[in-house]
Amino acid sequence: MVDVRKMLDERAKIVAKAEWRECDDTPKPDVSFVPPMERRRLTQLEKAALSVAWRASGGKIDCPVVFASRWGEIGTTLKLIRQMHDEGEMSPAGFSNSVHNAAPGHLSVLAKNTAPYTAIAAGPQTYEMGLLEALSRGPGRVLFVYAEETTPSLYRPHFPDVRSAYAQALLLDVAG
Repeated sequence: MVDVRKMLDERAKIVAKAEWRECDDTPKPDVSFVPPMERRRLTQLEKAALSVAWRASGGKIDCPVVFASRWGEIGTTLKLIRQMHDEGEMSPAGFSNSVHNAAPGHLSVLAKNTAPYTAIAAGPQTYEMGLLEALSRGPGRVLFVYAEETTPSLYRPHFPDVRSAYAQALLLDVAG
């Protein structure tokens, strides 16, 4: 397997970094830069991802973005499955937020970023494979965003790695 951390050290410089982790003394992710009407529609995962991306980039995103999440919008997907079971239909707005590329899509629109973005899910190696994808986007600046939401209680007995919500963004300067 590729040593992605070694590649990061050899091929890129971390220009800026931002993190957020859900815990009792941590405030909710700061998404005050998002217009109120859009903010209320964001999922927890989107809020976390957008918050760290915005902080790491200083609010100026004009480079490729690589978004990585192993489980993506698992809470939203579970809600939609329950809604379909109980009501026989699901919310179109909820469905549009359940796709894996919803967070980087919202980020592109907010930042008016026309550079490409990629959404990665690669099982237990999602972080590393997302970072590898970011390193392959060079030369130049690339924004890498990793985010996971809290594991829903229904899935906790079945998931080997129950987690609290977490997000990290790295603004990278990748060598040629």
